[in-house]
Amino acid sequence: MRELQRVLAATDASEHGLRAVVTAAACARRSGASLDVVSVLETRLLPFAIKATDYHERFGEELHRKVVAQAEEAGAPDAMVHVRGGLAAPLISKMAEEFGADLVVVGAHPRPAVARFLVGSTAERVIRLAQPPVLVATEGRREPFGRILTAIDLSHQSRRVLEIAAALAQADQAEIRALYVQDRLTPMMLEATLFDEHEQRHHARNQFDLILSEVSLPSELMVSREIREGHAGHEILHEAQTWNADLIMLGTHGFGFFNRMLLGSTSTYVLRHGECATLVVPRQEEAE
Repeated sequence: MRELQRVLAATDASEHGLRAVVTAAACARRSGASLDVVSVLETRLLPFAIKATDYHERFGEELHRKVVAQAEEAGAPDAMVHVRGGLAAPLISKMAEEFGADLVVVGAHPRPAVARFLVGSTAERVIRLAQPPVLVATEGRREPFGRILTAIDLSHQSRRVLEIAAALAQADQAEIRALYVQDRLTPMMLEATLFDEHEQRHHARNQFDLILSEVSLPSELMVSREIREGHAGHEILHEAQTWNADLIMLGTHGFGFFNRMLLGSTSTYVLRHGECATLVVPRQEEAE
């Protein structure tokens, strides 16, 4: 289980960006990690009369000053601040890889019905492109996460999600709740399957227990488990609200560049409709 060593916060110097910087700075401080704060001066819509170099010189210094101010406001005056020109999401993802970041933090609006509709947004594109886990911060959270809801799906990816959850929980002295949501089988699907509904539940529970036993969770962590039936995204958010979770963690299924462009229905649902911070863990090719 790898501890956080380097955290990257992405900001556009807005209020949403400040949420990311504050949350990232607090996570880095609790984990003893270094912090990089990055901002991208987008240059794709420049007027024909303005050259990219002139634009960067004119506005890059101002953006750098604003980002430094956000780092100071977040209590991280020693953070490394980087301002580059280009397209935001690809460049943020590239810098995360370049710096060897263990966690990327981006900001989002806390009210999903208003502005957390992530289709086409920089936050969503970073999640799709980045190799390290991406934390979507709905608030500038300075205090530790107290309850981490970890959604697993019985795949190999679930082990990585649990390991990262354990690393965060250790740093924050948080509780972990591992949640598995089993889809309800329709009568037609039940007829087609080799097992009846009771056997399906029994098999799922055994697999759930096996995954938890295979992950080396520190003995001092408080870990509970829950199995629900229904639509995964809906049940994850319902459990997060009922249990009063501070952070939701889940994985994606994309393998390779083009498949990773599809987050999956569960991840997308939770990101669009959830109100607390969400950490999305991408699938690693070398894990297979």
